[in-house]
Amino acid sequence: MTGTSSTYQNPLQRFLFGEDAGTRSGLDAAIIVCLMLFLFSSTLSIAAMNIAYGAAVLLWAVRMLSRRENDMPRTPLDHFFLAFIAAEALATVFAYDKQQSLLYMYRRVTLLPVLYILLAHIRSPRLLRLLVGTLLTSMLFVSLWSLRDIVVHFEDFLLFRRRLQDFQMYMTAGGMMMFGMLLLLPFAIHPRTPGKIRWLALASLVPISINLLFTFTRSSWLGFLAGAVVIGATRAKKIFLPLIATVIVVVTIASPAMRERMASMFDPSHHNNISRLHMWTTGVKIFLDHPVVGVGDIGIEKVWHDYAPPDWEPAGHLHNNILMWAVTMGSVGLIALVALFVRIWQVVARIEKRLHHDWFGGSLALGALAALAGFHVNGLFEWNFGDAEIITVVWAIIGFTLAADKVLAGERHHA
Repeated sequence: MTGTSSTYQNPLQRFLFGEDAGTRSGLDAAIIVCLMLFLFSSTLSIAAMNIAYGAAVLLWAVRMLSRRENDMPRTPLDHFFLAFIAAEALATVFAYDKQQSLLYMYRRVTLLPVLYILLAHIRSPRLLRLLVGTLLTSMLFVSLWSLRDIVVHFEDFLLFRRRLQDFQMYMTAGGMMMFGMLLLLPFAIHPRTPGKIRWLALASLVPISINLLFTFTRSSWLGFLAGAVVIGATRAKKIFLPLIATVIVVVTIASPAMRERMASMFDPSHHNNISRLHMWTTGVKIFLDHPVVGVGDIGIEKVWHDYAPPDWEPAGHLHNNILMWAVTMGSVGLIALVALFVRIWQVVARIEKRLHHDWFGGSLALGALAALAGFHVNGLFEWNFGDAEIITVVWAIIGFTLAADKVLAGERHHA
């Protein structure tokens, strides 16, 4: 049987599926619960996230086998994902360390179904809003929890002696808070957003923005600004003035240590920036020696000493997505991934245009565009493609956007 057609309906199924509860099975409900746990734990614990995600995928496979049907959705991105997987496999064949490259390939490829499992199981606006709300609630919960640390150690934060990293290291925390702000901002400014939702989005932006500031992650600050520009240019140019005013106020009231951190973004002589330049110089040398398939998806420390001067501290990665793609997978992998993300941008931008007037779908798609912009600007200075928590949320956001295009067709230009 494919559903529960009896007059009795499980309260959990009624909560998850609403009017569709009679057509959805207990296994469907278990998968959605696992997806909710997966999304909520994505900002809290990578172990819990992986367990919940693995359970959801396993239950999905059990359901397809029991029903003898293929429930894998088709997307405009499929061939691009296959090209990426092929590039990873080719790089692994010629890798310096085949075992490590195979392990890293496995980790990256097994995260791709995040997009597909969300798209396959979001079959109603209700479920879409529930799952997107779960992710945003997790980000808000983390930000509220972390405010305690800021209050208790306020002086240490002001003097840049402490950085927010309660649940993740500060670079991951910065990326997550950046995503949270860029996803919420479109809801706050969409003219058709219901009043209560608008005020909830605005209120949530406050603790999340404070968290972003006190991670002191410069690349995430820049990523947020890039995403905000996308939102302003696409939806409401009037946000540029308050955005600029907010930046001026933050810089003005910031402590000297915080202002120094902000100014360091533009100082090529700053020690952190010099370290990155050393990494990038070394990365270019590695790529020029392995231009086709790279050295394999491995830690750069394995080849560092063959290319860098002895006094340069070894690096496990190069703090730059594009350079890491080129070094680890060569031109083949670089072209595959650039093409993938260009295609993702095109698809999401088209969905945003189709759903522009829908307060939920249009805001979600615009937030996805902004998050992509933030991800790529952040990735100019961090290896965030290699951060499992960050890239998992990227795939989830894209899955949400594709699902919005699927389930909101009947609600366009309404609500």
